[in-house]
Amino acid sequence: MTVAVVMSTYNGEKYLAEQLDSILAQTGVSVSLFVRDDGSTDGTRAILAEYAEKHGNVSVDFAQNVGVGNSFMNALYAVPDTFDYYAFADQDDIWLKNKLIEAITLLRSSGKALYASNQENVDKDGNSLGMRYGDDADVHLTPVSIISNNTVAGCTFVFTRELYGRLTAAECRPTAELLKNRIHDVWVAAAASVNGGIVYDPRSFINYRQHGNNVVGSFKPSFKKRMKERLRKVKDKGQRNGRRMLARELVRCYGNAADFPLVEVCAKARKTKLLKHGGELRSYTGEGAFAYFIKILLGLF
Repeated sequence: MTVAVVMSTYNGEKYLAEQLDSILAQTGVSVSLFVRDDGSTDGTRAILAEYAEKHGNVSVDFAQNVGVGNSFMNALYAVPDTFDYYAFADQDDIWLKNKLIEAITLLRSSGKALYASNQENVDKDGNSLGMRYGDDADVHLTPVSIISNNTVAGCTFVFTRELYGRLTAAECRPTAELLKNRIHDVWVAAAASVNGGIVYDPRSFINYRQHGNNVVGSFKPSFKKRMKERLRKVKDKGQRNGRRMLARELVRCYGNAADFPLVEVCAKARKTKLLKHGGELRSYTGEGAFAYFIKILLGLF
């Protein structure tokens, strides 16, 4: 079985080599690694050039900075359609050697389009900090729950060639604006939820490194950081209305998405309908009723 592993890098010199080695050490599959560097200014490019020179199955594109979401999707668009499976990888994690084959085994038995898994959190030195999700975690796998609050991580994704085709077709590519707002893993999870479905593995075959500079981390930020992030989104028009943007792009790219309950409600974002269905929509985010009411009145859905 052949697998194309797609990675975007940006100033990741500190942990990159360990991750590259863990990807190239995968067992039971034939791996080709495609890396798009998103304009690194540290030693990342030199590391990538060295690996590309030493390994015939490593391809590197040194590109201009477009941000993590657009970089990952641009990298995926450039990968050939000849592989049996496709996977995303972050630059700073560590994969167990059976990560890909375990994912493929579960994909095949489930008949789903996308595999996502739990993650074992580790510190910057690789010491375990415990699993990201417990056995009773409510992991979101439906279109509306993902639109509301995505909980599956792109660094665990493995998906079929059929889903790859749906993600890369010219008419199914989301706007750059959406990928700045909701990045690649949210988009791919949402797209998969209406194109074959997602299978979630409560096990982990990835050490998810938490080092303080993660683009998306496992642990909840402090109250001060959360307030600062919310204020930034209110000030930045491009960061507002993420749920509405995602739902609209999902319906535009995949017309059948409107057949799923409440996706059309989210896409049209009519205040009366959003308030009517607020209980269910809030159940995925944990928002209080008053805060949700204010957001809807201000047009911030």
